[in-house]
Parts: sequence; C-alpha cells; structure tokens
Amino acid sequence: MLNENIKTLRKQKGYSQETLAQQLNVVRQTVSKWEKGLSVPDAEMLNTISELFEVPVSALLGSTITEEPGTENTNNTKLDEIAKQLAVLNGQLANQTARRRKTVKRVILGVFIGLLVTFILYISLFILFKYHEDKNTVLTTTGIECVLKGETYYYEVTYDENYRIRAAGGDAWIADHVIAESYTDDANVLLAKIEDYFTDRGGTYKLVEKPQSSDNTN
Repeated sequence: MLNENIKTLRKQKGYSQETLAQQLNVVRQTVSKWEKGLSVPDAEMLNTISELFEVPVSALLGSTITEEPGTENTNNTKLDEIAKQLAVLNGQLANQTARRRKTVKRVILGVFIGLLVTFILYISLFILFKYHEDKNTVLTTTGIECVLKGETYYYEVTYDENYRIRAAGGDAWIADHVIAESYTDDANVLLAKIEDYFTDRGGTYKLVEKPQSSDNTN
C-alpha cells in the first residue's frame, strides 16, 4: 500500500516526517496524512517522491504502471498513468473514510441511546422507589398556635416518622422571625425554635397534632 511504502522508504532514508516534508516543500501534517492513509500525493508529487527515494513509482504504488499500446514512453504519459492509479486510491480512501464516519456515527448513536435508556431506567426506578416509600409513610401534621403581645399566629409543619419535614407554612411573620427555612431537616428542631422564640418573649405556644396517612390511603 502506498502509505506503508512511503513510511518504510522514509525510515530507510533516515528521514523524520519533518525532514521529508522539508525535502518535498510540504508541511509535516501532509506527510502524516499520507502515511496514515488519509490522503495521497498527486501524480507530480508522487513522481518527486520516487526520485527522492530513488525507486520507481510502481514500487511506491505496489503495482506495475503499464502504457497503452502505441503510446510513447513520455513523461506526460507516465504522469497520466500515475494519475489514474492515484484516482483509484483516492476512491478507495473516500470509501474507507465514509465507512469510518458511518461507524463513528453508529457508535455515538449507540452510546447516546445507551445513556438515554440508562437515564430513563434510573428515573423510573427512582419514581417507583419514591412512590412505594411515600405510599407506606405515615405523615403527621402539627399545628402551632402562638400568641405574642395580643397577636395570634398560626404555623403548620408536616413530617414523617423520622421527623423529616415534608411541608411547612402558615403566618409569614413566624417564618420571617424564626427563619424557618434554616430548619428544613428536622421537625423537632423547627418546632423547638418557634417555641423558644415566643416563650422567651413572654408569649404562649400551643401544639395541635393531627396524625394523618394521606399517602397510604390505598
């Protein structure tokens, strides 16, 4: 194959890709593409390479260049024949590149589909797990009635058996002064903070618990 022959002859000459590129007045990346089989030199460049390596063009191409009967062995005829063989190589490279791109696209599509299926499966399992968890969870709602300086305030906290808060709300005055959003993990802590706030200021605090199991109605 042309790419392998160029690489072998370059090494036999002791040239690096950079050195060969300088000899041929091309950039190193061009030599690299030739040796990787990503492109081929044109007919004139191939002729120059054969002269530099002191081998016939046919040796580079790995096949014999024949002339049509009745034609003279002129330089133009030789270049035309070389160009025909290079055209065949270019066609083969184009087909290889197209197949490579299709393979890459299939791999990318396969990876994307795999990730999508994994994501959907994860979400489905998470929702299913949460559904069963919530279905068997008994929730308790505690109403809090507080009085301070003649004003009555009401707040409500809903939590599970582990005292994790599921919902909370009521008079914004309580939320703002107690900073309720800072105590979202433990209902006992939030209730204690509200109680301390009112009792420390001479107010009253009253709990009204209402057990419920709305998530376990079936």
